[in-house]
Amino acid sequence: MVLESAQAVFWVGCGGGALAELFHWWGLRATPQLPAYAKSPVYWVITVAMVFAGGLVAWLYFGARAEAIIAAHVGISAPLILQKLATSVPDTKGGKNVVATPAPSIRRFFTW
Repeated sequence: MVLESAQAVFWVGCGGGALAELFHWWGLRATPQLPAYAKSPVYWVITVAMVFAGGLVAWLYFGARAEAIIAAHVGISAPLILQKLATSVPDTKGGKNVVATPAPSIRRFFTW
């Protein structure tokens, strides 16, 4: 299906971004309890921003005309690429071989 408007490309990209977030929650299904960050308003603002990032990147790539499946793929990939970028920066705090429970943070949010 060919999308013929910028709004359609944006919203299909957002749908892809939402699908990436759904995959995140699917991955959490086996955890014994709900993560603490799930109740944080900052978490939900970041989640909505990631969904919109999927739409924005799809729109930047294609403008007003795109194949729907490709716009959705770009929408899915945008949050995943941002997540990988956020987690690829080395964390240099602490000593070697010290195991501690990390404090909740934006960076930790992206490590799923």
